[in-house]
Amino acid sequence: MSLRYVYGIAPAPAAPEVERAAIIGIDGSEVRAITERDLAAITSDLAESEWGDAILNEHVRDLDWLTPRAAAHQEVNARALEIAGALIPLSFGVLYRDDERVRAMLGEGHDTHARKLADLRGKGEWVVTVTRDGAAVPGMTGDLAALDREIASSEPGRAYLLEKRRTSVAEAAAERADEDAARQAFDALAAVSERLYREPVARGGPDVVALRLSLLAPRNTATVERAIAGVTEDLGRSGYRVRASGPWPAYRFGSLP
Repeated sequence: MSLRYVYGIAPAPAAPEVERAAIIGIDGSEVRAITERDLAAITSDLAESEWGDAILNEHVRDLDWLTPRAAAHQEVNARALEIAGALIPLSFGVLYRDDERVRAMLGEGHDTHARKLADLRGKGEWVVTVTRDGAAVPGMTGDLAALDREIASSEPGRAYLLEKRRTSVAEAAAERADEDAARQAFDALAAVSERLYREPVARGGPDVVALRLSLLAPRNTATVERAIAGVTEDLGRSGYRVRASGPWPAYRFGSLP
């Protein structure tokens, strides 16, 4: 017995072309479309013995199992977006019992899905991260070097107090520099984006993340790439690294109101 795995939702007129493209989905499955009115669910049939609730909950904790299937999920949605021009990508692991339940999902959420597709037409999502070496203190090299010299030439008691001062000065300077770098990158990318979402970031580790954001913009222009290149060059002078990927299907903006 098979289940219907749903990758995303596209406009129904794209369904025949999606099927003609012979896209290969998860576990080598054939990708097809299930339509309801003017919407199409991009789907594959997967064995219930491998994808039923109980076994899927076990599988998703196994990175060796999950990684290639998550990559296949992403590849199907990327190809579907190229064909359809608009796509609401769903999260990994959305399954339905049969075609009728998929059609019911499309029908029940029709108006919301249709509005999202209209909003996302011709657009993609980029993910941009600004980081620096956690041991570096941007903009403080000279001041810290002076403190280091003073510490080296001081008696132990004074040196201890200066070390504490150095730590405090470095932390405050790094925090200010990170805020400035984040603001500079955010403002530059906001100018070329229709929408932005600043992602929460974790602290700790060898690299400090000053900013991680997702942005929505038209796919078929070089405007975003030029803005990212400018941010990379400008912040690189202060020791920051900028990593960017995209345009992807709009996973973030396909779900956010």
